[in-house]
Amino acid sequence: MPPIRVVPARDESNIEQKLVTLLLAAVQEKPDLIMSVFAGTPAFGTYRLLVERARAELVDFTRVRFVVFDELIPQAGPAGRAPVPQGTSGRFRAVLDERLFIPLAIPAENIVAFSPQGDRAAEAARVASFLAVSGIDIALLSVDSRGHIGFHVTGSDLESAAGIVRVENSQRWEAAEAFSLGLADLAKATRILLFASGRNLAEIVQRLTEGTFDPSVPISVLQRHGNVFLIADGGALSGISREERIHGFYSGFFIVDSHTVPSGRRVLVVSPHPDDAPISVGGAMAMLSGTNRVVTAIMTTGHRSFIYGTQRGERISIREAEAVKESRFLGAEPRFLRLPFYDSNYEVGERDLELFLALLRELEPDWIFMPHPKDSHPAHMASRTVVLESLRRHLAGSRRTVDLWNYEGPWALFNRGDFNAIVTVPRLAFERKLQAIRAHESQTARTPYDVAAEALARLRSALVPESELAGFGARPPRLDAWLELFQRETARAEQAGLAPGVDVPVQE
Repeated sequence: MPPIRVVPARDESNIEQKLVTLLLAAVQEKPDLIMSVFAGTPAFGTYRLLVERARAELVDFTRVRFVVFDELIPQAGPAGRAPVPQGTSGRFRAVLDERLFIPLAIPAENIVAFSPQGDRAAEAARVASFLAVSGIDIALLSVDSRGHIGFHVTGSDLESAAGIVRVENSQRWEAAEAFSLGLADLAKATRILLFASGRNLAEIVQRLTEGTFDPSVPISVLQRHGNVFLIADGGALSGISREERIHGFYSGFFIVDSHTVPSGRRVLVVSPHPDDAPISVGGAMAMLSGTNRVVTAIMTTGHRSFIYGTQRGERISIREAEAVKESRFLGAEPRFLRLPFYDSNYEVGERDLELFLALLRELEPDWIFMPHPKDSHPAHMASRTVVLESLRRHLAGSRRTVDLWNYEGPWALFNRGDFNAIVTVPRLAFERKLQAIRAHESQTARTPYDVAAEALARLRSALVPESELAGFGARPPRLDAWLELFQRETARAEQAGLAPGVDVPVQE
């Protein structure tokens, strides 16, 4: 996940000074800049200062084009009559005219704004067409304590384009709907200038800068942007950790945290039963899915699991439906392979390999997560056999490499020396892991795997920093409160197979 660049400020006045300095420099560098602005109270001080300094420093804004982020759609009058007239320019446009556009002498043709009196579809199409051709150079945004952006609230579509959105607090705004740029429009802006002032914003600023990607929170779209400047005062930044982060190679271990999650990779997670992946790898999956493609290969149906009063077919349907629900929390794509070995006394045959090999060829994974070599559960052992032999065939004759991440679980723990990689999972990602585990209600009703997974992650967080990273008795580095451990190795094609000494028995 690309880091958000934090620019500390003393107070709200200093935030405005720094914002205006950046804006003036951008306009002088590119006089025909395209800037997205909004008619919110938090920006009024910035607009006032921008006008003052533009006049004092003779910075010409007449070629700058402005895009108004949103505009209210007036409600219909009594008895279904036409909407109450509020002027052709709209309430938000009128505010910006008064505070920004008229004082800066912006020509009307340089202002792109939704007209609340126009045809709805035509207005949305007009603005969307402008953005498709011209884009946005700078988008100015303020941080909302709930993570909302304008009228885009929790649960909004991060891929939305310019159009009509519902107004959550319609009584306050006297409107049930509004025009708005889409979150995908913001994601395509060249640069985002974001500002925050006050301790009440500390939690959302911490989540934005240090937390994992959360697709349900609109402001998370900025975490994937790559060119976001956050100008914030001490109160807004008070929740950010001041300690040095431990990541990369440290004391012989490869450590991944929320700031060093890679992007653009194809990740395959091998889940012998429908619920194994979230229990063992759910935190890493939640962290990876924001900027990578994550696919869960569910190897077996899991129909042998006891679910009172059900037949085999019903159990398969229940367990696969639970896996689909789990995937919504983790952002992964479930693939139900239903491998034959599950009903063949765990003996791996050619059909098992054919099915998994087809998935490898389709996905061409960069990373594969699977049970570790000492995991003695027969379904897990058979799954490893399928992965290793299929991968051996897939890589044969090529120079490709694949990173293998062998994972532990509550039923198959690592001993010291068994692992060499640590994923340090932030709170929000671990909450999604727990939600994903609990999606498997038929299993957690019998055995509290969510409790076991959290206990294991907490145990690892309490002990591993000292025992493995610092040494017994030494002061350990601080990591997140939840850890997932892995034995990481590189698979590459070799003459005899995946790696020397790997025994892969296959039934002909």
